[in-house]
Amino acid sequence: MKKNIFKKIATLVAAVTTVVAMGITVSAADPVYHVAGVETLTGVAWDPAQNEMTAKGDGTYEITFTNIAKGDHDFKVVEGSDWNGKQFNLEGDASSGGANAKVTVTEDGSTVVITFDGTKASVEVKAPQAGGSTTDSTENTTTAAPSKEEPSAPKTGDATPIIAMAAVAAVAGALVVASRKNVVNE
Repeated sequence: MKKNIFKKIATLVAAVTTVVAMGITVSAADPVYHVAGVETLTGVAWDPAQNEMTAKGDGTYEITFTNIAKGDHDFKVVEGSDWNGKQFNLEGDASSGGANAKVTVTEDGSTVVITFDGTKASVEVKAPQAGGSTTDSTENTTTAAPSKEEPSAPKTGDATPIIAMAAVAAVAGALVVASRKNVVNE
């Protein structure tokens, strides 16, 4: 009977270890970057918890804003989802009161693509064309106007992996206590 309990405990420990390792992997994911700026660009005024950039898989991040009005639009790339993270402009680190990045849009209805390489932001403006498409000014090709992409990875501050690990640990503890009671009663 003791061997059977030992096997159950060993299996449980292995399962808990696997879940904990998975939680650590999730929490060690790539950093999250947001674009905070004027409402005319980002849709919400200077909120670093909105407009999460999409990781491109090559160390760069990107976000696309569509139907942007003519004019100058200020923004910063923010690490994390609050103003406590590092901030970046077109030249690099803009933390501690550094200047905002600025994009100039020359035609109403343009598309603005902001890319971040881990050290500084870059901007591409695509002018609108007839029929709702945009022309890429650098390649001179026409593409359908993209919209903002929704992120699929957990956001920074997502406690789901930690809650799952705590639940598994609580169940494991309860099983160990119950198995000890069975050994004592036998």
